[in-house]
Amino acid sequence: MTFNDTPSGSASSRAIRSPFVPEGPVLCAQAIIDRSGAANLIVLLRVRMGFPAESFALAARPLIDGYAEFVQLRPMPGSSRYGGPGGQLQRGLVTALRALDHRRGQILPRNAPPEILGALAHRWTYAVFAAALLRNVGGRPSDDSVRMFERWVPPIVQAWLAEHPPLMAELRAVLVGRAHASSAIAELVERAATGARPHAEVAVPCAQSESIACTAEASVETAPIAPKADGPEFLDGVDAAAAERPRRFMEWVRQGIADGTLPVNVRGALVHGVEDGLLLVSPGIFRGFIRREGAGQAEPGDAAKRLQREVLRAGWHLRADGGVNLHGYAWKQDGRAVARIHGIVILSPGRFFDPVPAINPALVRVGDSAPAAE
Repeated sequence: MTFNDTPSGSASSRAIRSPFVPEGPVLCAQAIIDRSGAANLIVLLRVRMGFPAESFALAARPLIDGYAEFVQLRPMPGSSRYGGPGGQLQRGLVTALRALDHRRGQILPRNAPPEILGALAHRWTYAVFAAALLRNVGGRPSDDSVRMFERWVPPIVQAWLAEHPPLMAELRAVLVGRAHASSAIAELVERAATGARPHAEVAVPCAQSESIACTAEASVETAPIAPKADGPEFLDGVDAAAAERPRRFMEWVRQGIADGTLPVNVRGALVHGVEDGLLLVSPGIFRGFIRREGAGQAEPGDAAKRLQREVLRAGWHLRADGGVNLHGYAWKQDGRAVARIHGIVILSPGRFFDPVPAINPALVRVGDSAPAAE
């Protein structure tokens, strides 16, 4: 079933009582989002989920809007980070962003045969998003969280999720606070909210290392939602409106691949298909764009570094353990490494490129390079 199918059921109409007594007029979702400055977080959520804009609007936005209208502009009491108007909405969205960032490194459902992983991947992504957003609405997990889910998530999406009963069973258990210790959703949400370490037994291969952009701080209450000059950058809080030049850069890469001015998957190329996405060789690819913009050969080298930093802040790339953004690859020929390259890896390149370049079989990932341009 897809989001375009007709549902067979309907959402619950049970009333949900808010624990808050409004001090002023009740605002609509968009007004709350605008006043709380949460619009950019919602843009980042769509990027993290990897949903097309129309699917995100149909599936995720109603849940976000319902949550926003429930919490209104309430702050988080006692929180220095989220103590202002809209603080509870901001914290919920940031927790969801963190959970999705952790989800990148997980193969879900666990132990599923490869042939069904692709069909279920987006459903598990949605379940992680929903569980994280609703984690503490109303103060704690409870049956109210399930009722909120049933009321705010469109029936067609509920039916889509219900086609995989184990997923729905696990999601409901997380929402009411009775998840099994082995629950992947519960673990991801808990890590997002508290900064907890993952269980050793569910570690994933290096080639699928999770992004840990959100673990620089110990908890949601203290985690920054903007970069700090003296510490690792919290990419979930980057202003998506500042991604104009990175988007021009990605369009330049797309056009270069299409017209052949940027060779792909050959020795010396700046673009390679890899298992995790699309490898953009650094610093060459960024220097190429700077020259194309008209800066000329004499442009200082730090201009390319600034561009790379802007692209990293857009949050489209693979970020591995230790805050690593640059990834190293060996070019293997006749069983031996004849060259090494490194660069950033764009995740889900289908968002930018159609068709997506094939994987270069000559490249083998050999380890992570450096934090890069932080």
